[in-house]
Amino acid sequence: MTTAPGRERPDWLAALPPLADQVPDLTVCVFDAGHRFVLCHGPWLTRRGLTAGDVLGRTVREVVLSSFAEDVDALVGAALAGRPEQAEFVVDYAEVSGAPTAVWELAAAPLAAPDGAPTVLLTCRDVVRARVSDAALTSSEQRFRTAFDAAPTPMALLVGAAARPTAVSRVNAALARLTGRAAADLLGRDVASTAVADGLVGAELADLVERALHGQTDLAVDTWLRHADGTRVPVSAASSPPVPATAPDGTVQTELVLMLRDTTAELATHRALTEALAGERRAAEHQRRLETLRGDFVAAVSHELRTPMTGILGNIEMLLDGDAGALTAMQALMLATVEREAQRLRRLIEDLLTTAHIESGALSAPEDAEVDLAAVAEAAAADVTGQLTRRGQRLVPAVTGPAWVRGDAAGLRGVVAELLSNAATVSPAGAAVRLACTRDGGDVVVAVADSGPGIPDAELPYVFERFFRTAHAGEQALPGTGLGLSLVAHTVTTHGGTVRAESGPGGAVFTVRLPASAPAAAVPHLLRSPA
Repeated sequence: MTTAPGRERPDWLAALPPLADQVPDLTVCVFDAGHRFVLCHGPWLTRRGLTAGDVLGRTVREVVLSSFAEDVDALVGAALAGRPEQAEFVVDYAEVSGAPTAVWELAAAPLAAPDGAPTVLLTCRDVVRARVSDAALTSSEQRFRTAFDAAPTPMALLVGAAARPTAVSRVNAALARLTGRAAADLLGRDVASTAVADGLVGAELADLVERALHGQTDLAVDTWLRHADGTRVPVSAASSPPVPATAPDGTVQTELVLMLRDTTAELATHRALTEALAGERRAAEHQRRLETLRGDFVAAVSHELRTPMTGILGNIEMLLDGDAGALTAMQALMLATVEREAQRLRRLIEDLLTTAHIESGALSAPEDAEVDLAAVAEAAAADVTGQLTRRGQRLVPAVTGPAWVRGDAAGLRGVVAELLSNAATVSPAGAAVRLACTRDGGDVVVAVADSGPGIPDAELPYVFERFFRTAHAGEQALPGTGLGLSLVAHTVTTHGGTVRAESGPGGAVFTVRLPASAPAAAVPHLLRSPA
């Protein structure tokens, strides 16, 4: 700071400028009994376009703008008379020095010099920036309080201090509704002690707050609150990290926000789902036992029917051969019908027994050998010749051989025969049944097409399920149990292949696709009809 020529600043004032520099926008001035500047240091000089040397030794009325000089001089006079005074002035420096407008807070107080001479200490602070900052802080706090109070999530603001480290300082309306209490009843509660002791919250909540205050990051826990009616409300609680804050008295404190979520509905849903799952498991276990019992029953009945059926067919064969004497034409015709139906019954028994073995896992693995699927298809066609002939139907073959695959010739022959028999059953009398066997890249493909009404799209996904019969088969009372196609699917799958059904306006097409293989040697003996 510069002094006026011929004037020296008293040493006892040397400490004031460094102190003034610690406060933003603060100017300090000292006046003697004649209202003259003894010291002046701070931004007021710059706003006026002056230096300390310009004002020292001059009076208030000589330096201060004329519009405020009388009021400032009165402040200095009052302080010299022992009366501290304060005032505020708004000054527009645009025309004086080009500086922005300032709002000065002035305070004048008596100051005794070491020699006893009366002096005045005048502080002058521009509070524009401080008030803008305070307004912004107030606005921010107001927005926080509004958002906090209106938030749908129940929340509590906790204040940490040395005496009460976790006292509730604010709660929102959602938390008041959750507990059925007035907000005032929750304020001041210490979550770490009194609230737990009073049975208002679970100890897990106090532990959560304690971990948050110690800087841990796992800040979530399941706990409970006690409603005003005495019931416990399960909640999921989470805590924000603690942040430093300043209390109204200027002391430093810690704040954190607790967020809670009512989990009553979630727990009820979880219990319902758990009970439903347990019920499903019990039902599945019951169904499994029923399936086992059904499989055992079918296997037992099929096995018991197999022996007498063998005897019946044997005796019919002997009668047809004339071993019991010559037959009339009518007797021979009637016995042939009995034999045909007995054979159908035998196939049904075999299908039931095979299905039972599949379900129990007792079915033996198919034979693994090189098989010409074209020859197998032709043999299967011969097996159903009688069925086609009786209905006046014709077979339209398109078999290109050899077409080698690896598997069980007898099982594959049964697959093709089943598909041809089904096609003949659903096709009208005199219609055509088509059989194709070709190579397609690395696969051998067998396709059987009927001339029936087709299969509705809604039924196609179920045609290979056990005991499934189409609506058409039921309406027309067509023979069958719904086992044949399920056995076809099982046999094809065990051979590493696929089977699918498609339907169109001209009928249904069943396509079997098996991996092709290079033949090692032909095995014609496997193509003989089973005994």
